[in-house]
Amino acid sequence: MRRTDKSTVPSDRGAIRAIAKPILDRYARLAESTRAEYQQAIKRLAGEHWHDYATARQLRDPGAVRAAWRVSMACWVIEALRESEQAPTDEARAEARALARNYAAQLLVRQEYCRPAIKAKPSSKGKRSSIAGLPGNWRDQLVDEISSKHRHHCAVMALTGARPEEMGKQVELRAMPGGSLEVLIQGAKVSEHTDGGQAWRRLTLRGGLADRLRLAVEKRGGLVIVPPKQGLGLQKAISAAAQRLGLKGVSAYSLRHAFAADLKAMKIDPDTISLALGHVSRASKSRYGSARHGWGGRSVLLAVEADRELRGEVRDPVALFTDPTPIVNDTYDDPQALIGAHLH
Repeated sequence: MRRTDKSTVPSDRGAIRAIAKPILDRYARLAESTRAEYQQAIKRLAGEHWHDYATARQLRDPGAVRAAWRVSMACWVIEALRESEQAPTDEARAEARALARNYAAQLLVRQEYCRPAIKAKPSSKGKRSSIAGLPGNWRDQLVDEISSKHRHHCAVMALTGARPEEMGKQVELRAMPGGSLEVLIQGAKVSEHTDGGQAWRRLTLRGGLADRLRLAVEKRGGLVIVPPKQGLGLQKAISAAAQRLGLKGVSAYSLRHAFAADLKAMKIDPDTISLALGHVSRASKSRYGSARHGWGGRSVLLAVEADRELRGEVRDPVALFTDPTPIVNDTYDDPQALIGAHLH
């Protein structure tokens, strides 16, 4: 979720609710078929900001996506306010109220969208597009091609999508009963100042490269500690090995994008993808990989644990449309003066 200036957002519950009410009232008056289109658009957004979604896909007219996003955001405002009233502790109520103000702040932002004149051809140097058109086994080729002193680190990155910076800390590989491999990664982009990043995450995988690594771990007693590798040597080695293989534009971060693409291609739960990538925000995963570039069915992610729970929407926005309690009939302060003021 985007950070916005909440200084102009009222703190009064009724005033916050009034920001969302005209949007929800307008949605309630739409035809059933139009509401169904909104729900489909919200599913496609999957928590991503409408402007980021439209820009990434160079949409000519993002009006429908923007409108659907505003409906989902208004639902989150109402749901967060409900949580602020019903949560069992003062801390939980305060957190829910802060979420409501954040969602309301985003509804108040008017962001212009510049229509692209021509759909640009993806740059071959882009990290995300660097994996387009590569053979299905390119990561196996890369692991085999790279020098032996970097092989374990490269294999971990190819298997788990670990950041290059995370290879600067030790990684634990453990052979588990049932033929799976457990990988414990210490997070890199962890900050108390920005409240970002997972301090650690534990992934359990099986198949493909996971099986290869598991056999190597079993030969060493069932547990291998991959030592930290500082500096840019690993990233340079990955780029050099890719060049020798003729994999143009492939870098260390291409492995992270490929991992995310695989998970999306396998239709893994979005929250699981966020945790597997080491994110705290549900929205961050949208910047990594694309399902059309994934190779589902190779290494399979069986489970993931992480240090912290994800932050973001209180509930699945699509589920709000099937809530038996009609949101638009909830108790509001009179918001008539605001109707139409925040729908652009």
